[in-house]
Amino acid sequence: MIYSPVNQSQLISNVDRLVRDVLFGTIIFQHIKSQLNEFYYSFMISLNSEDRYSKPIQAFIETTNMIIGNDYPYNVFWDGEKTEQFINLLSSCEKGIKKDYSAWRYQSNQNCKSLESNIRSLILNYPRLLFVRVDLKYIQELSHHITIRDFDFHMKKLRDAIHNGDTCFTHLLSHAWSLEQGEDNGGFHCHLLLIFDGSKHYKDSYLADQVGQKWQAITEGVGYCFILNTKEYKEGLARYGKLGIGMIHRNNMQEVENAVEAALYLTRPDKRDGSYQRLKVSVPNMNTFGQSMPSS
Repeated sequence: MIYSPVNQSQLISNVDRLVRDVLFGTIIFQHIKSQLNEFYYSFMISLNSEDRYSKPIQAFIETTNMIIGNDYPYNVFWDGEKTEQFINLLSSCEKGIKKDYSAWRYQSNQNCKSLESNIRSLILNYPRLLFVRVDLKYIQELSHHITIRDFDFHMKKLRDAIHNGDTCFTHLLSHAWSLEQGEDNGGFHCHLLLIFDGSKHYKDSYLADQVGQKWQAITEGVGYCFILNTKEYKEGLARYGKLGIGMIHRNNMQEVENAVEAALYLTRPDKRDGSYQRLKVSVPNMNTFGQSMPSS
C-alpha cells in the first residue's frame, strides 16, 4: 500500500462540497475565500491525472486553472478579486453538473429496479433466505492513508473471494455491493449485501463477523466492518417493525417486504442523514454498484 501524504478522500470531498455549496447552497463570500485558501494548494498537488473526478471536481479544476494560469499553487493567495472570478466562472458549469446529477439519480433508480427484481426472484425459489448486511470501512485514524486506488484494489480482492466461494461465502446465492464516499470525513466505504441459502446457513451474525475478518485481512488491518446483523441492531429494527435482515421466510410477507426495503438501501441516492455520499473520485472503468444474478 502506498501511503498518501494528505487525506486524499477528505480533500476531494471538501472540494466537491465547496463547488456544490457555491452553486446550490447558501455559503457566504468570506467562507468561499477561506476554503479556497485552505484546500486549493493541497488539492492541486495531490491530483492524479489517471483518476476520474466528479463533475464538481472537474469544474473546480477547470475554473481555477483559468484564473491561476501557470502560477505554482504554493504561491497562490485567494483574495477577493480571485474569489469573485471563481464564483462567476463556476456558474457556467452549473448546467453540466445538474445534468450529471440527474443521470446519476436515473442510474440509481435503474439499479434499484434491477436489484428488487433479482431479490424477489430469489425469494420465489427458496422458502428461507439468510440476509447478511455489512458496511466495509476503514479505521478512521488510518483512513487518511487510503487512496481510491487502495480502495479499488481491496474491493477487487473482496469480489475475487466472493466469486471463489471462499470460507464465509459458501452457499452464497446472490450478493450486491455499492461503493460510496462519506461527506463529513470523506471516507471510502462499501455497503455489502449477502444472501445465503437459509437451509444451509442460519448464523447470520457469525457469517457477518467472518466477512469482517476477511475484510481486515484484505486491508492488512486498516479496514473495519460495521455489522448490521448483531442481536442488538436487529432488536432495534424489530421494535419498529423494520427487521429485514437475518432469516427471512417466504411465507411471511412482512419479513419479505422488510428484506427488500433493507436491500434497496444500497441503491438509494438520498441518505437518511441528508449527506451526499456519492463516490467523487474513481479509477478508470471502476463501477460503483454491482450485483450477481440470483442462483436457483
